[in-house]
Amino acid sequence: YDDALTVFTRQRFPMDWASAQNNLGSIYQTLGQRTRDAAKLEQSAAAFQAARQVYVRRKFPQDWAMSYYNLGNTLQLLGGVTDKPEHYNEAVDAYGNALREYKRETNPRQWALAQAGLGSTLHWLSMSNADPKILRDSIAARRAALEVLTIETAPVDWANAQNGIGMSLLNLGNLERTGKYLDEAEAAFTATVKVFTRESQPLQWAFEQNNLGDIHWNRATYGGGKPEYLRAIEFFENAKQGFTEAGYTIPIPLTDQKIDLVKKQIAKK
Repeated sequence: YDDALTVFTRQRFPMDWASAQNNLGSIYQTLGQRTRDAAKLEQSAAAFQAARQVYVRRKFPQDWAMSYYNLGNTLQLLGGVTDKPEHYNEAVDAYGNALREYKRETNPRQWALAQAGLGSTLHWLSMSNADPKILRDSIAARRAALEVLTIETAPVDWANAQNGIGMSLLNLGNLERTGKYLDEAEAAFTATVKVFTRESQPLQWAFEQNNLGDIHWNRATYGGGKPEYLRAIEFFENAKQGFTEAGYTIPIPLTDQKIDLVKKQIAKK
């Protein structure tokens, strides 16, 4: 595509040039995500921004929205790689612009995916400033996405949104020091394993088991007592088995630490 851009110049072939920029942005996004390379992600963002020199909203509203949606995805990844909240803020703005054109009535799938991307970005943004409102906005965006993304038509997107809702609810409870969100979070994580089964996706299944362990551990600390502690251990042990089956052992030491802490808390009761 770099070579194509020397032939398809913006002045002579503006639509081909913009399409090449968009494709280049997608390639750099994939490379940057796979290798966690901030420079590649920055190149991706620059390419999507360049495409909008041709994809102006007035003439090409859907292409304009697409370039902002793609930019939002890249900036969200860049925020994760660099751990810089400003990239999450920029991603929120990009998704917001995409949603100016993507409407549920006319572009339901793109609207839902932009809502899901916005919800994910807001969740990660909340990690940097511990703002309950941002978490609530994250939950609302992902719940909006689920109005369109169903387990039948988009199972992976549906499961990812459910998992994200559960994580945000769990974090919201921790932030507000309350157990009132635990039932909703548990329901979201339980829904997720309808898609991320142990047989089909052992790694994702293991992470969900870990999340459910956190639910029961939290519930125990809010007065649930020994049965909840024991359920937490059961889910953490399931998670360890899943991580082992998936060949991903990095989380196992942390999971062992959780189990040890739960056992110590039981011994103090």
